[in-house]
Amino acid sequence: MARSTKVYFATDVHGSEKCFRKFLNAGAAYRPDVMILGGDIAGKAIQAIEQLGPDRYTTTFRGHRYEVDAGSELPQLERMIADLGYYAWRCPPGELESKVADGSVDALLVELMVDRLTRWMTMADERLHDRGTPAFWMLGNDDPPVLAGPLDAAPWGRHAEDRVLPVGDYELISFGWSNPTPWDSFRELTEEQITERLDALFAQARDPHRVILNCHVPPYASGLDEAPMLDPDLTVKQSGGQVKLGPVGSTAVRAAIERYQPIVGLHGHVHESAGFRRIGRTLCVNPGSDYGTGELDGALLTLSADKLKTHQLVRG
Repeated sequence: MARSTKVYFATDVHGSEKCFRKFLNAGAAYRPDVMILGGDIAGKAIQAIEQLGPDRYTTTFRGHRYEVDAGSELPQLERMIADLGYYAWRCPPGELESKVADGSVDALLVELMVDRLTRWMTMADERLHDRGTPAFWMLGNDDPPVLAGPLDAAPWGRHAEDRVLPVGDYELISFGWSNPTPWDSFRELTEEQITERLDALFAQARDPHRVILNCHVPPYASGLDEAPMLDPDLTVKQSGGQVKLGPVGSTAVRAAIERYQPIVGLHGHVHESAGFRRIGRTLCVNPGSDYGTGELDGALLTLSADKLKTHQLVRG
């Protein structure tokens, strides 16, 4: 009788401390055989907390003004900000604006990203090591390449990007780059380049039909890649008063899935397109992302031999 492999997959946590803690806690909650965190690990913005005096700080966050003491209130405020994916940064009044003006704010943001991700990898070791639960990480298109360093140095788990790695009776192929986006993000390739990279990875697999494809961008026109359409000035298009949606996934990813027919495709990138779709024998999933509220969307999949036995979306 073939043994089964239970996979827990989540993606697009975008710096949310709460979502990452929930991802680690899924090891005990769902008891998977393997845990996979898809791309877009880092957050996108700094939240300045300005010092009013020796023991007093203030910030306006999501429309609410906070004024707190430096004792227990300040760490609680910073925790709330981090839980929603921002990087809290203590500073004198106006210093963040000065860094924006002199062009040094990007370097500060990357420094905060590296610090948080390094700490996350330590946390993963503390939570998963004793359980012996294998974990795999990779970057997404929104993650600066320098963040590969903390993943390479992680005390637990494997940096899976551009590798073919054994996962029980299967192999994991991970690829975090995206096709071009309107935002010119950190890690984008042409469709031709994606085709070349995926073909090279699949060429290393023993059996493409037993590959778990962890590919950040969804396949084009799969129903897992529907996002608001934008005008050239990045204004959201509307039709009849409704936001106009359209496919933004990768044609190269879709072609690779059609050609190689891996057992499953794990995707993210488009937060509002959660669901399952079949492309031939391959079941593709995008669990979606709601990191801005601290809720973690994920997927549980059970594989056995050359079949997908069970699949469900989970949220917590």
